[in-house]
Amino acid sequence: MIDTSRTRGAGSAQHAELIKKFLHPRITTEHIYSAGGSCMTVAIRSLIPGLRFAGRALTVRTLAGFTRNTIKALAEAGPGDVLVVQAGGDSEVSPWGGCVHWNAARKGLAGVVIDGMTRDLLEMKAEAKPLPIFARGQAPALGGFGTPTTGAVGEPIVCGGVPVNTGDLVFGDDDGVVVVPWAQVEQALDLTMKSVAFDDKEIEWVKSGREIYDLLTMLWDPDGTTYKERKFRWASSPSLDPL
Repeated sequence: MIDTSRTRGAGSAQHAELIKKFLHPRITTEHIYSAGGSCMTVAIRSLIPGLRFAGRALTVRTLAGFTRNTIKALAEAGPGDVLVVQAGGDSEVSPWGGCVHWNAARKGLAGVVIDGMTRDLLEMKAEAKPLPIFARGQAPALGGFGTPTTGAVGEPIVCGGVPVNTGDLVFGDDDGVVVVPWAQVEQALDLTMKSVAFDDKEIEWVKSGREIYDLLTMLWDPDGTTYKERKFRWASSPSLDPL
């Protein structure tokens, strides 16, 4: 059995502070994707719009509608974790519902992502502080509890077309879900914040009376090999003047 708490580094203040930085109010999924993240299929979407999350994955694999391993994962999860569930895609049955979602919020999880369905969405929305839930949609029934062979907790999965390992960074907002391998998280954060700085300076460029098209033309290069370097160099300079 995988020691999932050790893989995630649960309880690490350093990891928690690093993850918290991804909740900067200007960061979006596009920024993290551009920094090296992988996007899940757009079929997996926020079912409670206006919420976003960042946290480390605790992976779950189950058959469509079977709840044993999602409940087992919830028992093993800790504050800040994100349950990422490979659950059979579109279906008429769901492995997740209102009571376990309430319990996940009570335990301090950051969010739940399901490549499958959920139940009890009205109940989830009615919570005083709803926990982010991302899934393909809703289904009214469950398939059953299942046996120990109907899935696993903590093993590598594919969710929304993206490989996910326990411990990876997962970020979600109204645009979708992105995943970054934990070994690449610091580099991804650095590039993400550079993109935010570029966006902020781009706003100042427009306020000065200039067009975004002119900015992109200035930064453009024929073969696309230096665009990112050029835009970050311009964003870090104290002047709005072209390069």
